[in-house]
Amino acid sequence: MAPKVNCNPIKLASIVTYLQKSRTAHSIKDLEKVLPQVASINGMQVKDYLQSLSDENKINVEKIGSGNWYWSFASQDKKTREQALSDARNTHEKASATNHDLKQKIAEAQARRADEEDMLDSCGESRGELNTTKHDLETETKRLQNELAAYSDVDPTELEQKRKQIEAMKGESEEYTDHIYAMDGWFKEMLNDDGEALTALRMNFFADEYDEEAGSLKEVS
Repeated sequence: MAPKVNCNPIKLASIVTYLQKSRTAHSIKDLEKVLPQVASINGMQVKDYLQSLSDENKINVEKIGSGNWYWSFASQDKKTREQALSDARNTHEKASATNHDLKQKIAEAQARRADEEDMLDSCGESRGELNTTKHDLETETKRLQNELAAYSDVDPTELEQKRKQIEAMKGESEEYTDHIYAMDGWFKEMLNDDGEALTALRMNFFADEYDEEAGSLKEVS
């Protein structure tokens, strides 16, 4: 329960000193008689002062029988102060560690940001400008590829491939020519060299490839 009055710190200390020097427990009735003289307080304020000291753990209070008893030993007060000092040190160490960690993280973040800014400065371009540059480079690459394809005729590999294709087509052409002449000979034999019938058969079979005036297949241009 909070005290009803604002307690004077000097008077509170006087009460603690009295209890520690007495080295005994006191009933509330005894303290109501003694403390007004010890701490220069009104008898009606005794309970408020005792409550304030109890709330701050500077004195001990225990209900024994029908009333409360109060005491405070110097050794106990020393332990309390030492524990409070230890708690304060632990709190300070944790706060210092947290502060150091935060400072390190801030420094790392600032370093990363500086590196990113340096990289952008060295490029001299924003993200939009980089995308534009990328598009321009892709367009130029495609143009160069098309230009390279236009010079494929002078590429030794391409020339060799075309030479092989021409040789293969030439061989196939000669083979077909042999077949045609063999077939034409068979026509002559079948028609007993009947010129008119042979011409009609050739025109029907060879169509536009037959030269009627020359009496043979047209030359391939």
